Amino acid sequence: MSSRRLSYAALMVAAGLTGVYAETIPNFEILTLVVFCSGVLLGARDGALVGAVTELVYSVLNPYGPAHPLVTLGQVAGIALAGAAGGAIAGVGVSRHSFPVRAVTLALTGAAITVVFDLLTNVMAGLVYGQMRAVLIGGIPFSLWHIGTNVALFALIGSPLLLVCARYRSRLSS
Repeated sequence: MSSRRLSYAALMVAAGLTGVYAETIPNFEILTLVVFCSGVLLGARDGALVGAVTELVYSVLNPYGPAHPLVTLGQVAGIALAGAAGGAIAGVGVSRHSFPVRAVTLALTGAAITVVFDLLTNVMAGLVYGQMRAVLIGGIPFSLWHIGTNVALFALIGSPLLLVCARYRSRLSS
């Protein structure tokens, strides 16, 4: 990895950590969008790596205490998916489409990523506590809120960010 790409990756990790540590509303976060944009900017592999590193640091140094290792594993895998998805979206050229097409595509992508993240995290928590059904059912309202806020963030903020990240991605490849 070039020093320029490494600098961008470090910047995205810092932006993601700033967002999660500034969180004040439960399940309203910008980390998923930041990691997704990392994938757009750096490609699927490096975007996933940015997500994994960011989530690992946050999970271990969480202000509420570290998450159980299985829950951490679920969180790291779930957020790494966001970086990989960003690379995939950049690869198919979604940035060349109109705002409405980008917004709908990103809203659906944000919803899918969040569903997988919440499901992975809740399944791991269910395994840890031995209460799979209770954890999954109890997590539904939080997941719905999380999915809704990420859909809004991806559609409204992600669409213009996609253009910026795609522009810088082309500069990194030259």
